[in-house]
Amino acid sequence: MNEFCKNLPKIELHAHLNGSLSSQTLKKLGCFDESIEEYHRLNKVMERSSRTLDECFLLFKVAHNATRTKEAVYTATKDVIEEFFNDNAIYLELRTTPRSEECMTMEEYVETVVKAIQDNKLNIIVKLLLSIDRRYQLPASDNVMNLIIKMKNKYPDIIKGVDLSGNPNVGIFNSELFKKAKESGLSLSLHCGEVKNDKEVEEMLFLNPDRIGHATCIHPKYEGSEELWNLYCQKLIPAECCLTSNVVCGTSKSYANHHILEWIKNDLPFTISTDDKGVFNTTLSTEYELLQRHFDLNDSDLWKINYNSIDYSFAESSEKDKLRDIMLEWKTKYMK
Repeated sequence: MNEFCKNLPKIELHAHLNGSLSSQTLKKLGCFDESIEEYHRLNKVMERSSRTLDECFLLFKVAHNATRTKEAVYTATKDVIEEFFNDNAIYLELRTTPRSEECMTMEEYVETVVKAIQDNKLNIIVKLLLSIDRRYQLPASDNVMNLIIKMKNKYPDIIKGVDLSGNPNVGIFNSELFKKAKESGLSLSLHCGEVKNDKEVEEMLFLNPDRIGHATCIHPKYEGSEELWNLYCQKLIPAECCLTSNVVCGTSKSYANHHILEWIKNDLPFTISTDDKGVFNTTLSTEYELLQRHFDLNDSDLWKINYNSIDYSFAESSEKDKLRDIMLEWKTKYMK
């Protein structure tokens, strides 16, 4: 199964750029705290195969600090694309929040990520989603959305969607802001129901986003409600499920008790993603292997889940056809 999951051509729809930086990239960028004690602590964390939530938050901080120049952002983006390619991903949607630093404006940050995607010569299709942080309030959030729309109009072949991300326990969901995004032609992928917040989840579902991230607290068995679950089953919005992320962060008690079980049992649309492969020390191949191991799926099940993910992607129609051809050819060649 390990070999099958590794060789399977894969579709990744929920990967945060900074959270996807591997230990190798972080060491290459070399932007650690100057304290010797902190440096040794970081090395010990990066050497572990599993990590605590506190250790993950440490790596989030390090990754953010490591990408404060255009050169570092370019290197980080290039490395993440290459690592997904080496894991046999054939399609990747990266997402990141526009940010400004001392030597870089928000627009320059986005331009740098786009440049790294444009320079990609590997056989992997890469798109970009830009995020609004939940902590942003008006007028800051509107200004960021205006920038996202501007950049989408400049790079329509690369920038495909917008996301609401950040700490789910703070900030608010501004539906009018995301209606504006939809009207501009951007697809929507919203972090939805990571923590219990029935009112917000309902508001998001009524907006009819193209996908939702995590979808943890929707089913009544997982701190949602019957009303929310019935609404979701009417909407049938594809859910981006991130097994390791949810277990490490504690929003799922275990892999076996992950809410994805309800999607599998009810044949609802979902895709498998890494969320933050660097921080959580995982790969897309590993996530598929965990899915098989804990939910008793076979090769055909995993292939179908991956194949269906093409429909949920923000790729162009011609690109989706190309991806389907790759998947079908691989199935004919390697699956009996």
